[in-house]
Amino acid sequence: MKPESEHAAQPAAQTSPAKGTPAERAPRLRVSVGTGTAIGLNQVRADCLPTTAYLMVGERCDRNCGFCPQARESGARADLLSRVTWPAAGDPETVIAAVAGSHEAATSGGEGVKRVCFQVIHDRASLGETLEAVRSTRRRSSVPICVSVFLNDQAVVAQLFEAGADHVTMPIDVVGEELYHRVKGGGFSGALKRVEEAAARWPGKIGTHLIVGLGETEEDMVRLIARLVGQGVTIGLFAFTPVRGTELAAQAPPDLASYRRIQAANWLFGEGLIGPDDLVFADGRLVGFRRPSAVVRSWLAAGEAFRTAGCPDCNRPYYNERPGGVIYNYPRPLTADEAAAAVDVVLAGAPGV
Repeated sequence: MKPESEHAAQPAAQTSPAKGTPAERAPRLRVSVGTGTAIGLNQVRADCLPTTAYLMVGERCDRNCGFCPQARESGARADLLSRVTWPAAGDPETVIAAVAGSHEAATSGGEGVKRVCFQVIHDRASLGETLEAVRSTRRRSSVPICVSVFLNDQAVVAQLFEAGADHVTMPIDVVGEELYHRVKGGGFSGALKRVEEAAARWPGKIGTHLIVGLGETEEDMVRLIARLVGQGVTIGLFAFTPVRGTELAAQAPPDLASYRRIQAANWLFGEGLIGPDDLVFADGRLVGFRRPSAVVRSWLAAGEAFRTAGCPDCNRPYYNERPGGVIYNYPRPLTADEAAAAVDVVLAGAPGV
């Protein structure tokens, strides 16, 4: 059995301090199968282990996102998030102690996790459980803590930082008003506003998730990425992954060439090498860079653009792909041949001037 990675679900309960925080109790934790091996709780064969410990809080979301196995009306298995299996963890303190020990090993030059990410399922109890899990983790360890959570209230973001998180990810996932409403429910503009408000209040500490392949155009996705990167928002980029039992199970994953172009733009924005005016679009597709092809190739040659994008040390092995299949997000450094092939795909579809 090989590890399959991790992502942030349709996260998170929220109640502002003014309205009263939900009572804290022992967290209902699930541990992704790859994480279990990385922190020493199980043993599976793996060609690449997660460098972040991915822990899921709660089960079965109050929300109903069409792509998510944890959605309210999903018929998928309860232990799935994307295509990753998340076994129940048992005693949460044992899990948190294992994360702390693994991180200590990593900081001492050995193998271990470099970050922990709590993927929070949106229900009435999950915020209190998450706060307790974050506090417990911080009491035991200096490991960087990310919380991925659906939020409507900035006060809850403050609570998470006060509890010990260093990064809060507020997933937007779906780009565009009509598409967002159809796939996730609610409003895209409101979700975007909440992320931007948080990014202004906590510079460099806010992230979001964006899923490529739900029906948006490359231009819509890339322009949103440029806008958010310009505000210091960390972008976790995902390829849509159909999962049996979800509403969108019959929809195909994105075209790899399209995904590579979006990855390239995301990385080039993040590195400050280009801006949105350096891209050329036609009929919603990225068709060119206003930079010489040789220059773009040199920027992308190492392959970093095609590795997993998200928080530092987040590699999510096989979250969007099956071992031996098409790799959308490389969880490790690319070989020279892999990098060259990825760059060739980008420049074939979006050449420089």
